[in-house]
Amino acid sequence: MKNELQLLHMLRLHRRLPSAELLRRLGVSRATLMRTIHSLGSAVVTRGQARRVTYAARRLLQGSDASLPLYRIDEAGAGSEIAQIDLLHPEGCAMSFSTLFEWPLIDEMRDGWFDGIPYPLEDMRPQGFLGRQFARRYADIVHTPEDPGEWREDDVFRALSLFGEDQPGNTILGEIAYRRFLSNLLQQSHFLGEAEVHDSYAAQAEQAMSDGVPGSSTGGEFPKFTARRLIDGERRHVIVKFSGADDSPGSRRWADLLVCEQIASHVLREQLGIDAAESRIYQASGRTFLEVVRFDRHGAHGRSPVCSWAAINGGLIGLAGRNWMEGAAALERAGLLSPKGVITIQRIWHFGRLIANTDMHDGNLSFRPGLTLAPVYDMLPMAYAPQRGVELRDRDYAPQLPLPAEQSAWGEAARAASIFWRQASNDERVSDQFRAICRSNAGKLEKLCASYPPR
Repeated sequence: MKNELQLLHMLRLHRRLPSAELLRRLGVSRATLMRTIHSLGSAVVTRGQARRVTYAARRLLQGSDASLPLYRIDEAGAGSEIAQIDLLHPEGCAMSFSTLFEWPLIDEMRDGWFDGIPYPLEDMRPQGFLGRQFARRYADIVHTPEDPGEWREDDVFRALSLFGEDQPGNTILGEIAYRRFLSNLLQQSHFLGEAEVHDSYAAQAEQAMSDGVPGSSTGGEFPKFTARRLIDGERRHVIVKFSGADDSPGSRRWADLLVCEQIASHVLREQLGIDAAESRIYQASGRTFLEVVRFDRHGAHGRSPVCSWAAINGGLIGLAGRNWMEGAAALERAGLLSPKGVITIQRIWHFGRLIANTDMHDGNLSFRPGLTLAPVYDMLPMAYAPQRGVELRDRDYAPQLPLPAEQSAWGEAARAASIFWRQASNDERVSDQFRAICRSNAGKLEKLCASYPPR
């Protein structure tokens, strides 16, 4: 019993230790160490082979020492178990992979060790408007704060393993959540036809706002809901952003920005050849709705993997707060991103800057396995968003010239951004006031393009 207590104390103190280090610290023979670990059973988590064998103390989740299965859903909606996850004391986890993992792993991750939530699962953590709705819905059941920003690691694992059957990407954590997914397979889900959209979206917007979720446009974020749609005969899953229902200047500006987001996606595809999320604009009950097709969902139940730059950056690179171009360069140096991918991100970044998008944070860029870019989303002139949700302040549009190494990407992006501003200035769905701003910005950018590069 003495050896068992010493070993557990040491593992809890040092998080995880290789077998050689344990032998040195405990001063016992290898045979004694093996007997001690065997006697502790599930209290010790083991990963690695041969000289890489490492041990850690298990952390219980609501009193249970059971491993959490991780499931993957393919594009046809079929599921398979791909890993088991064990929680560690005092934090972090260990994965054991039963099939090829589709995201890059470095250092100790290759043996399954993670200092926190595995980075490819970070985007499953409830966040934003929909995440706050999720947290409020289940807070009393899973005994977590209503604000998911206050959640600890155990809160995330517990909530996802119980109710995380429909989080972003293609993975589901835990048997209970997976059984909820299977239950959904048996239900005959209705996909909205075109004739049903206006009434349904108006009702869902009212419901979303009546839930009383704080934040949304007041904090610089659109309220939203999800829906199932029948589009051109295909079953699609969508996220729907919406403006306020009144005719206030603030609500009108949010509506303008939703239209601009659709225009920006179109320009990215048509002018730069960059894949962007498919979207549509609807107007009903005084609101403007932007319907964005999800690229991680297919048909009725199919899914595909996606991972944000925020998760990849935190897990592999460590450049928090730096711009996307710096992140792309770091990924290329690490051998994780192709030169073509770097150039594409440069063009996206410059396009965003030139259309006054001040909200290009790490969560607004995502990748597919192989670190190929996912379609661009949330691309709009957020510099013109109402302050505190309602106040419209004058903004001086002053596009910046590029560094010499950025000239080519900047030039292509600038031509596309000029087209964006012109299209927005001529779009009758945009308010007269904001069309005038777009027209002015188009003129400024066109003048800058005409005089650069210097002759």
